[in-house]
Amino acid sequence: MPEPSARNTTRPLAIAGIAALLASTCCVVPLVFALVGVSGAWIAHLRRMEPYSGALTALAAVALMTAGWRLYGAQRRAAVACEDPATCGPAKTAARWMFWVLVGLTLLPIVAQYTAHYFYD
Repeated sequence: MPEPSARNTTRPLAIAGIAALLASTCCVVPLVFALVGVSGAWIAHLRRMEPYSGALTALAAVALMTAGWRLYGAQRRAAVACEDPATCGPAKTAARWMFWVLVGLTLLPIVAQYTAHYFYD
């Protein structure tokens, strides 16, 4: 069975990225705006996404597990030599890099939930 190419991870990575960004709009984005000095009454409207933050974080985690399985788990299953550039070339490397960036973005709302009280008074 040939190893799946990096293109098979595009959809789960896109879902994880969108879900992680939406999950962080309630907590992380206002914190970042406050830290860089951007303020305004419109920032309070970003809190409307807070009830969905947990579900969006879970969706991002499931999508990342799927992408991680396709990037790393399939490689161990199919001990195929890297002769096909689609299986281990630059596309695969870029997908792995994007995977770890999105893991960080997904962890942001989780960490912000427990550390935000240190930044807000």
